[in-house]
Amino acid sequence: MKKWAAVLTLLVLLAGTTCRPAKVVRIGIQMSPAMALLMVAKDKGYFASEGVDVTLQSFTAGKFALQAFLGGSLDFAVAGEVPVTLAMLQGSRFRVLTQVVEKTTNEVRVVARVDGDLTDPDDYFGNKRRRIATSLGGGPEYFTYSFLKRHKIRPSQIEILSQRPEDMPAALSKGDVDAIAIFDPFAYFAERQMRNRAITFRDDTHTLYSELYVLTARQGLLTKEIPKLLIALVRAQNFIATNPEDSKRIVAEYTQLDHATLNAIWSNFTFAPALTKRLLDYQQQEAAWAKEKGMIPADASIPDFRKTIDADFLRNVKASAVEF
Repeated sequence: MKKWAAVLTLLVLLAGTTCRPAKVVRIGIQMSPAMALLMVAKDKGYFASEGVDVTLQSFTAGKFALQAFLGGSLDFAVAGEVPVTLAMLQGSRFRVLTQVVEKTTNEVRVVARVDGDLTDPDDYFGNKRRRIATSLGGGPEYFTYSFLKRHKIRPSQIEILSQRPEDMPAALSKGDVDAIAIFDPFAYFAERQMRNRAITFRDDTHTLYSELYVLTARQGLLTKEIPKLLIALVRAQNFIATNPEDSKRIVAEYTQLDHATLNAIWSNFTFAPALTKRLLDYQQQEAAWAKEKGMIPADASIPDFRKTIDADFLRNVKASAVEF
């Protein structure tokens, strides 16, 4: 009897070990097609098969997900590189693991109300003082700064208003503002709603700005889960590349976007885990912008952003995805 009791005890212990539930990981994301890698990885069971139980918590903008992450209610967050850079400049300590898009193309753009035959941004914003709405503290604000600087539009020629992304298409349609600078799908919503009453100013040279969304993690925490998350994202990248229509269906279920919207904006995103030189270049430029705007003291030291990135995790999973 003692022998069988010992065997039974051993079986119970083994069962407890092998049946232990997967670690629950909370990831904050923007409810946008830019998050396709995470949505596909969750839907296809890639996270689960790697032994990580992922919960995706949605926000209307990545900066709000980052705020929740910094406040301690999330384990990871995905946000544009601008709020990530600003948080680091303001003293927050965390690490970047990967981009979830290799690049975006005109995903942030200016949609403006038609005004006669003014089709050039220099003429449009130089004709009279304009009211332009954007999302402050994120990629759209930095894009607005870069856009105005490129076209030599003076501060006296514009009034910049802060609005929620979801409110901007209606504000433009009602004439509350002359233009909006925002990311998809809200830029596309404005274009579709306004039709021939709107003109879009794009970066046709693809050199102005490409919003990059990055996955952030806390220093020293959930280290065992990180490679598993990255493997799942690489699997999601492969699925999206070979199954674009199924991927759009998955993203539609998460975002509630219709098929026409996804078709219209899908090519604006290159879905891939990556760490690009562009990310480091942008962070340096955004740090200079933050000083210029007074977000940080003029004599504040700029961190070496390369040291805030844990590139080895992605390098060990997919070396070709890391450019530095």
